[in-house]
Amino acid sequence: MPATDRNHQAVIRSLNKAGWSVVSEHYSLAVGETADDLRRLCIDLAVQSQKDQIVLIEIKLMDQSPVHQFMMLVGQYLVYRSALDYLGQDTPLYVALSNVDYSTRVEHPLGQQVMNQTLRQPIPMVIYDAAQEEILRWIAEL
Repeated sequence: MPATDRNHQAVIRSLNKAGWSVVSEHYSLAVGETADDLRRLCIDLAVQSQKDQIVLIEIKLMDQSPVHQFMMLVGQYLVYRSALDYLGQDTPLYVALSNVDYSTRVEHPLGQQVMNQTLRQPIPMVIYDAAQEEILRWIAEL
């Protein structure tokens, strides 16, 4: 079973309050042509809106080195998005970040450079308040 971030349940409760329901925890992907080259990936959540839209959400908690954690977020998102594209799945993929992590990592000048200049498209994000357990906003709105 893949490890979950400390705020995993807070994100689920926040999404539930906003009208989303969890379809699957630990949404699995398998990429490869043979058993020998198979690569398995696991995205934290598949959730469904009241309008039946399904999105995938990877929850990130950045409590260590700010730069290292930001690099991990960007790299993990790109690998997951690439795997979904390879498999022909156009399901939207979001990264869930606390409002604190978003303001100190993504809104930092380095984060803005990566998001706005380096990537072809900014990473879609769900910003939540862990203490209040509520979704504050979706970036790259649905």
